[in-house]
Amino acid sequence: MKARYLTFFSYIGTKFRSAEKLWLKGGRNYPDPESIQGLMEIGLLKFRSINYPNVTLSSRTDGGVHAINSSAHIDLDRQGSGIYDPEWITVELNKFFYKHDASIHVKKCMRVSDGFSARFNAKSRTYLYRLAVLKPDVILPEKQIIASYMPIEEWRRCQFLRSKNFDIERFKEAAKYLVGYHDFTTFKKFDKLSEIKHNRRVIHSIDVRPGQPMVTSYTTRQDNKFDYWEVEIKGSSFVHNQIRRMVGTLSSVAVGKLSPEDVKVMLQIPSKHSWHSFIQTCPPDGLYLCNVEYDPEDLVYEEETCSELTSTVKE
Repeated sequence: MKARYLTFFSYIGTKFRSAEKLWLKGGRNYPDPESIQGLMEIGLLKFRSINYPNVTLSSRTDGGVHAINSSAHIDLDRQGSGIYDPEWITVELNKFFYKHDASIHVKKCMRVSDGFSARFNAKSRTYLYRLAVLKPDVILPEKQIIASYMPIEEWRRCQFLRSKNFDIERFKEAAKYLVGYHDFTTFKKFDKLSEIKHNRRVIHSIDVRPGQPMVTSYTTRQDNKFDYWEVEIKGSSFVHNQIRRMVGTLSSVAVGKLSPEDVKVMLQIPSKHSWHSFIQTCPPDGLYLCNVEYDPEDLVYEEETCSELTSTVKE
């Protein structure tokens, strides 16, 4: 019997090429251990469902991006009249990831209606970008690199900036222009496959607040040479590289290379020609997918008439 499941999971994306598999001309049914999607499908093969266990992601993050709470739906067709127990799927997938030293953790698995889509039923997605700015009173010795002061616990978890004139208030002021319904063409990474797609998106909110280092008790406060900031962005969906390019733009405003009003112009004239070449797209290390929101009613499984005769089966 065929059933659709929704999974919620976390991952550290440092070692993965991307969340999404590479698309080959031969179709979708092939293993790809270098992606989140592909490795999840390899783990699902152990259930020996009749169909190939294609994973449909709610969000397609780039390589190096992390997720605290992402989601995906899966169709599994089991021989006979029973279905796979969602809790058993969770346990067995986590066993597989642990055994293969994969930084993925399934938090929950639940059955949903056959028409449910992890991607298109999502109401919003919340991302967090973490910044660490060298404190103004810290003087680096000649030829010293900023990585010398970076806590090892933060390796590939945060973006570290060396700037003595970083004005967080200018950063916040410019961020206000990005909230709302806009054409984000200027903030999109261009490629031939997506150049014809529309780039109008809604950003519900941007919250810039003080952060803190992810350190152990052996890294004392006296050793902290950075001011940490968290940029939380909630929106319906995002174009390719939009968040990393937006944060890079706001950082350019904070150091005085752009004015807050320049961000408004970049939105008013949506074009790749409105992008300033000196803006550095932020690295993926500091980006986290924090949550994918759904309408609770959409998560309620609606049984078909014939499903009353079926049973849930656990190996």
